[in-house]
Amino acid sequence: MNSNERFAMKELKVYGLSCDLIFDNLNFNGKYDSDTDTIYIHKSLSEKDFMMTLYHEINHAIHRQEMGAEAYKNDYELEMERCILSDLDPYEDNYYEVAAEKFAKQKTKEEMLWAK
Repeated sequence: MNSNERFAMKELKVYGLSCDLIFDNLNFNGKYDSDTDTIYIHKSLSEKDFMMTLYHEINHAIHRQEMGAEAYKNDYELEMERCILSDLDPYEDNYYEVAAEKFAKQKTKEEMLWAK
């Protein structure tokens, strides 16, 4: 287990999450699969991109845990539909994606300052 994997496992515990964590060569930085409660992270990211991705996906897992799996999935999909009907981007303008990005930026900033 490398340092990123150890850090990610520690952060999952900090947030009381028991989701699976998979590091692999992906075509994207990361993804949270709410059906399987699994976070996927590209294994070759820079430190900052790794943290941004980890915290972004952790935020999705936190929402799922707080709301319940089915409610989170349904509400996320309703939010995508709302964006489409409002002529907005279903990802970039999605409440859950905006919240996850905000959370990731804040936590990454805190972690990078703490590490100095």
